[in-house]
Amino acid sequence: MSLFARFKATWKKVREARQPSAEAEKTQQAIDPQLADLGSLLGLPAAATRMSQRENLRDLTPMMHERMQQVCFFLATTTPFGKRIIRIMVDHIVGEGFKVAAEDPAVQEAVDRFWKDSVNQMAENVDAFAEELLKFGELCIPVSVNPVDGFVRLGYIDPQEIAEVEYGRLMTSADGNDSEISIAVAVRLKARAGQEEGRRLEIIRVDDDPQSPSYGRMKGECFYRAINKAKSALRGISELFSLADWIDVFDQMVFDFADRIRFLNAFVWHYSLKGADKNTIEDYKNSLKSSPPRQGGVQVTNDQITIDAKTPSLQGADMSEASRVVKQYGLGGAGMPSWFFADPGDANRAVAQEMAGPTGKMLTNKQNVIKWLIGAIVDFAIDQAKLHGSLTENVDVTYKLLVPDISVQDTGVVATALQAMSQALAQAEDRGWIRGETAARAFQTVLTQTGVEVDAGEYDQAQQEKTDRAAQQQDALNPQSQLADALNNMQPANGVVQ
Repeated sequence: MSLFARFKATWKKVREARQPSAEAEKTQQAIDPQLADLGSLLGLPAAATRMSQRENLRDLTPMMHERMQQVCFFLATTTPFGKRIIRIMVDHIVGEGFKVAAEDPAVQEAVDRFWKDSVNQMAENVDAFAEELLKFGELCIPVSVNPVDGFVRLGYIDPQEIAEVEYGRLMTSADGNDSEISIAVAVRLKARAGQEEGRRLEIIRVDDDPQSPSYGRMKGECFYRAINKAKSALRGISELFSLADWIDVFDQMVFDFADRIRFLNAFVWHYSLKGADKNTIEDYKNSLKSSPPRQGGVQVTNDQITIDAKTPSLQGADMSEASRVVKQYGLGGAGMPSWFFADPGDANRAVAQEMAGPTGKMLTNKQNVIKWLIGAIVDFAIDQAKLHGSLTENVDVTYKLLVPDISVQDTGVVATALQAMSQALAQAEDRGWIRGETAARAFQTVLTQTGVEVDAGEYDQAQQEKTDRAAQQQDALNPQSQLADALNNMQPANGVVQ
């Protein structure tokens, strides 16, 4: 039964149970968890108990959230379609890998030590972190800090071990009576054997309390990131959640189609005996069963017996078109073109380039999420090194996080476009149509499309360098030192030039 059919079948029951007691709801979820899960999807007050013990109609119930993670993990692990969707995203996001380039050599050395540590293994774990975040919809990374030198090591917490995520509140009134959800502040783990309450991990962020001794420093015990959630929701949702039914349907259709192909390769021998009665037919059948035809054997009959090979006709073309429709629907939901999945369809190079634009933007957006997470981890590693004296307080901590380009640009086309645009902008500036700064911004906008980052003060710095070069060229033609010597030689002892 489809999900929507289950909605209709349980709508009346869920509506009748809108206001159950806490004990009744626990009993309901234990006996019929599907009913409670559907109620939460429909946004009914009956399923308003949430992980933070407050009403939040933007979250799944804890039971359904765990089920979501189990199903999406199963699809990403066992189905080619689900695995391919996740791996395409990860491969484009991580690609050749992330790299950190610091301005100060001491900072670079500290970052390299953290990055290449045998436990951290960031070159490998960036890929793993991206895959886990997309697969489960959330990622929790606990940290361990060496109390001597501040060296940071990273761990991992399975999302199934998370009981709830606590959110801080932003006061919106002077009396403090009104408040709104602000940011995630802590992750509460499930209680283990022998524990009355699960461990509480404070999420790492900059301490903004002026009264705190760690004011201005990053503090906490774990990093936490959630995706695909409403702003007021508490937990993240997997990339495969909205596609789960369609991935499963497509997988079943392909399996059934392959099963049909197996039958198409099968055949049976059909014997026709002209004028034979029932007893004669039965005797002939028994003789064939006792000595069936062998491959490469010889059958000799008279004109009263006809032998034919019969094969099934299952109309496989109809099945192929139906599976294609389901596949295209799923790919549309994933935001990916069909040629990513070995199905070129009727697309040519021009169409492919146009359709890759939205996909590239989607992948860039997801890469920015991973870039923010890795950047926060690097910031924490540097901050702890400064706090424990491994780095000096006044060290330059500026660095760049280098990430792979989502799409490989055609350098020939880009070079031609930049050349034509630079000529047009230069002509517009010469004729007084635009200012030099405007022309520079227009050129920089196109340049950033190639993956080159342009700083905000690039124009001023470029103009200063241009002025310095002109002065150096002028000095090379007429050295200013010679002019100074000539003026000094013209001055008499009393300081009056004759």
